[in-house]
Amino acid sequence: MLLPLLNEIVGKFRTLISSGQNGIFDLNRSHLTSADVNDLKNILGRGEVDANLNTLGKTNIRETAVPGIWWITHYNEQGSVINECIEITTCPDLLKTFPDELDPALAGLQRKIYQYTHRSTPDQVTRRLYELGFGVDSVQNKNT
Repeated sequence: MLLPLLNEIVGKFRTLISSGQNGIFDLNRSHLTSADVNDLKNILGRGEVDANLNTLGKTNIRETAVPGIWWITHYNEQGSVINECIEITTCPDLLKTFPDELDPALAGLQRKIYQYTHRSTPDQVTRRLYELGFGVDSVQNKNT
């Protein structure tokens, strides 16, 4: 069963190159033996990217040694594998930012920049305390 799957992977890879269309293979439905899966892992190898997501259990997204081919493993909350798939894509969908997250992200970034640029320095705090009638001596005495 491994050789037909490898040929399908090559076909989906060619499609990705020619049209940009992604492909996916659900290994749980592929009827591969555990020996086939191990051979597939060895053939594809390990790449440079290895990302973990923690949502309703862990998901590991690992680039294979073939750029554009990703090995994705989903685990349940107990750590058991519940699904494995091969995704043929330039970047797995799970790693992409959803467009509806961009506006709130921009607002959060702008808020952080505002807070950074409007923070008080120790000299400004001391000067303001003095203006309010707290002399430096009284501030230091309260701290001791």
